[in-house]
Amino acid sequence: MKKNITWILGVLLVLFVLVLVRTFNPNLFKRNVSEALTTEMTVSVQELSELNDNYNIVELDTENQRFPNSLVLPFGQLLEKENKEKLSSFDGKILLYSSDISTSSKAWVILNQLEFDRVYILSDEENPEALKYKFQPDTTIRLE
Repeated sequence: MKKNITWILGVLLVLFVLVLVRTFNPNLFKRNVSEALTTEMTVSVQELSELNDNYNIVELDTENQRFPNSLVLPFGQLLEKENKEKLSSFDGKILLYSSDISTSSKAWVILNQLEFDRVYILSDEENPEALKYKFQPDTTIRLE
């Protein structure tokens, strides 16, 4: 009987430790996504001259640096401890730029969920979310 209680207490202790580790993990997603999506999240290159706030451009591509005085931070190294510390030390807006808008969007989601404030996507286009092609339904398909 005493051996069974020891096993049960051991298992409960292990579960308690695992719950504590999971609770205090700094990489857990903490922000509600629906709240984050209600804010404006893109800034175009043309709007850079109109920004009154301080901003820091983080380039996620390693091939070439497009903006002077920007931080080149490869997307694959975004979550390394020293890179997260650099990003948290920035004053003002953090503008994420990549030649592929989907890479910038992924980085935005990750940083937003890690509770980084004032993170935006820097885009080459004025409205990258606008549809570029006219929808044309397929006329050869009949309704059932």
